Amino acid sequence: MGMSEYLGKHVSSMLRKEPFRNWPIERSVDDDLEEREINYVFKENGLALCCDQNDQISAIFLYSEHYKGFDETLSDVPLSWGRAQVLDHFGSPSKSGGKLNDPILGALGPWDRFIRLGFTIHIEYRPDSDRIKMVTLMRSDVVPSPA
Repeated sequence: MGMSEYLGKHVSSMLRKEPFRNWPIERSVDDDLEEREINYVFKENGLALCCDQNDQISAIFLYSEHYKGFDETLSDVPLSWGRAQVLDHFGSPSKSGGKLNDPILGALGPWDRFIRLGFTIHIEYRPDSDRIKMVTLMRSDVVPSPA
């Protein structure tokens, strides 16, 4: 089962499975948004979950720098890949962006977005190489609309 299979499911379906159930986790609730958001962060393992007010997973974040503890193929995209491998595997992205040097956030790498049935994969690359920095899996109903 790839990580995208957990999108839309209750967070407990993931938290009770190996290896996640044994990982240290931080839970927080954000009530300042239009809709309540519940977050689960596995800081030591490079994984974060964003859930809706019903605790259903709406987005999964995988950080390659801290990613450890389970087979990377569960991520739907091996985090060891470079941009060329991603494009060979997924084809043309539905949307892309180039490097950016933000005055507040600093250097940001290029990114690609791929639409799949029921979800979207957003891949951010490192600003200094074409290696994956972060993979975000999002339910289709929570993908940000273009500015």
